[in-house]
Amino acid sequence: MDEEPKKQKRKAIEVVERTASTTYKATVTMVKVIFILIIIYTVIVSIYIFFTSEKEKFLTDIATLSVGGFWAFFLGYFGWRMGQTIEVYLRSIKKDKR
Repeated sequence: MDEEPKKQKRKAIEVVERTASTTYKATVTMVKVIFILIIIYTVIVSIYIFFTSEKEKFLTDIATLSVGGFWAFFLGYFGWRMGQTIEVYLRSIKKDKR
């Protein structure tokens, strides 16, 4: 008689785990689809603007924004890494004082 609730509990846990993993997979798939649609939209709009505007100015803008994006990404990344290093250092000092 005690095994019946245990079996029901195991089944419930399996159903929850299956549902959670299915939900996670669906979410990841939807995010991938959204990113692909954003990339396709960006490419289409860029090509349209390239052919309907001054081509030289558009290419200059692309080069400028690419360099700016490159620097912004890496400065942000290195700032994040530096902040993380400082946080670990401060935590180690706090542990040493105890």
